[in-house]
Amino acid sequence: MGKGCLAVLLLPLIAVVVAFGLIFLVAMGTSGPSVASGLCAVPGTPGTVPAGTKKVAGFSGDQLENAAKIMAAASDLKLPVSAQILGVQTAIGESTLRVIDSGDAAGPDSRGLFQQRANGAWGSYQDRMDPRISATNFFKAMQQVEGWEDLSPSQAIHRVQRNADPDHYTKYRPQAAAIVKALSTGEAGQDDAEKGEGIDANGTCPTGDGETVGDLGSGKWVNPLPGGRVTSGFGGRACPAGTECNANTADHKGVDLAKGGQADVLAPADMTITVAEQGQGWKSAYGTYVIAKQVDKPGLVFEFHHMAHGTLKVKAGDTVAAGTAIGIEGGTGNASGVHLHFQIATPNAPSGAPTYQFAVDPVPYLKKKGVL
Repeated sequence: MGKGCLAVLLLPLIAVVVAFGLIFLVAMGTSGPSVASGLCAVPGTPGTVPAGTKKVAGFSGDQLENAAKIMAAASDLKLPVSAQILGVQTAIGESTLRVIDSGDAAGPDSRGLFQQRANGAWGSYQDRMDPRISATNFFKAMQQVEGWEDLSPSQAIHRVQRNADPDHYTKYRPQAAAIVKALSTGEAGQDDAEKGEGIDANGTCPTGDGETVGDLGSGKWVNPLPGGRVTSGFGGRACPAGTECNANTADHKGVDLAKGGQADVLAPADMTITVAEQGQGWKSAYGTYVIAKQVDKPGLVFEFHHMAHGTLKVKAGDTVAAGTAIGIEGGTGNASGVHLHFQIATPNAPSGAPTYQFAVDPVPYLKKKGVL
């Protein structure tokens, strides 16, 4: 659980938010962000548990009612569907969507859906135990995280909750997406289900601000670094000289391809870009990297690491045809030289966040498609 929930250093910021209110936030544009990283940018509607709904993604009863209250809190703040998913994802990871009147050894004073601490940042005990109020306070704190819209979901949550494991919330993303999709129905019989139609099983959906580049639908693959040679395979290995050696470096989750001439990195298949950025924090090891979701079945997830800084030719939300240049081979991040780390993950991987837990050997796929 996120026992560090927003340390004392954030107290002045929250005080400012309370003092100036939501009108200030709206005026400053923090309530209606241009959501990136494959998240849903459409305004969220208050959640409603449809009549006859017994269970969604393993959750039922009060759990779904609490999820609806989280969605309503986000809607009150004029936040998008992406924020609703983040809120439900957080509460699953903290309390399994139950209002818990207890903490644990790391935070004995933690309470409620979001396990908020009694440090003055989250209001009274009654506030922390109230699903809608505690959700509202979570979202207001999230709005103070600069660039939350562009962070991977678990990282955005971590900036608020301060969990010991920044990736703790990733595994709850599909369940949160399913719940928000199921509860995205309007009041008084108005059907707003289209709000959730674009959400896929991993919690990603089109941003509406991307471009389609090239002719899609050929189903053909290309080598992501034509002319590049395999310099390191998938799985266990000795850490390359010049790299920071750790468990992730030694257990290689992709294949390294090197051409050495700062060549174009290409989309191996028709794909939608979900992340395109220079890695920060623990993701700085990736250097400049891209994550993308295959358009055609089976919907694999691709990652491209260590590209040269400033060379990205795509942005989150773009859909590009196979063979489209997305960046340039580089040596950024935890790398020992100029090359491309290419990674493939199974279709159930979260396409808006690093996929190392779902990674498979890319070489058989590339060989099967005749491009290696």
